[in-house]
Amino acid sequence: MSIRIMATGEPGNPVVHRELAWRVPRLQAGRSEPVVASRWVSPAIDGLSAMTPPDAHVVAIFLRPTRGVLHVDGEPLYAGPLPAGTALVTTPRQEITAAFLEPVDTLHLSMHNGFVAAHGIAPGEIATAPALAGMYRDEAIETLARALLATHEAGCMAGCAETLGKPIVARLRHLCTEGARWSGAQRRVSLQNWRLARVSHYVHANLDKPITLADIARAAGLSPMHFAAKFRAATGHKPHDYLQLCRIERAKDLLAEGNRSLIDIAMEVGFRTQAHFTTVFKRFAGRTPHSWRVELRD
Repeated sequence: MSIRIMATGEPGNPVVHRELAWRVPRLQAGRSEPVVASRWVSPAIDGLSAMTPPDAHVVAIFLRPTRGVLHVDGEPLYAGPLPAGTALVTTPRQEITAAFLEPVDTLHLSMHNGFVAAHGIAPGEIATAPALAGMYRDEAIETLARALLATHEAGCMAGCAETLGKPIVARLRHLCTEGARWSGAQRRVSLQNWRLARVSHYVHANLDKPITLADIARAAGLSPMHFAAKFRAATGHKPHDYLQLCRIERAKDLLAEGNRSLIDIAMEVGFRTQAHFTTVFKRFAGRTPHSWRVELRD
């Protein structure tokens, strides 16, 4: 299967770089920074593999919910939902492999060991060999990551990644000290596969119509409150976020098919206005529908 990988940032952008490959930022020759930020946006994909550089820690911050299977140094790390705000830290020379079962949007911060040590973390302290060490779920880290993206969009200068990298390291230090590594093993109430299949079929068959939580819960044969809790536990998504994700993925298919107007596409996937469509599309895809279609054709 041929997959087109999309990444934000232009060559030489001072804040968030493109990625030549997963976790490999595209840097100008001779450029050296204590913190290098890059972004990976992709459809569902497997077979990803990367080696953490010998002189750096890499912090991966998930900007949207997804589902994945992760291995570090050949050992299983985690399989299941990855909520937005999940941070995964790998230390120098750790190899990580991944498969993502749903679209993924990740900010990668490659932090030089000297930068990490200068802010109170000895190499290897955050992420260590035992399974599930180095994974965190933290709203403050997610907020800082989104602030960094905002500086990118505002055209700020190169020092922003280093400036925002400092509180991220400090926050990780705090979480490490508090023993707050996330195992992802919180108790989950399962939602049967047949119910998930009915939800998926209902949503995809009705994307052009208004869909409420009660509608989706009815398709699953559950009460809205009961369904919402079980669905989020099983998938990592709120029902509304899942609905919006399905709308955007369908919109991407339509954008790739031809030259239909954005308002026509917006209406076909259930948005009442082009403005709302553009806002939600950018939230999930990292760019506007117009930019996404232009980049797809380049």
